[in-house]
Amino acid sequence: MALADHQALSQDDVAALVTADQTLLMTEKDAVKCRDFAAANWWYLPVDAIMADERAQRLLADLATLAQR
Repeated sequence: MALADHQALSQDDVAALVTADQTLLMTEKDAVKCRDFAAANWWYLPVDAIMADERAQRLLADLATLAQR
């Protein structure tokens, strides 16, 4: 199931997706939203963003320009 970006998750939302005996796999970003009611059979995958060097350098330059304002 795809979730909207920044979508809040409640225990009822998750209960509608899986039963108590099913294993749930989600991204780390979504796991943070569930930490108050997470079950022992829920797992998450960490996700890292990796930018190409050229794009990263351009982003850093843009941020430096903004910081000088």
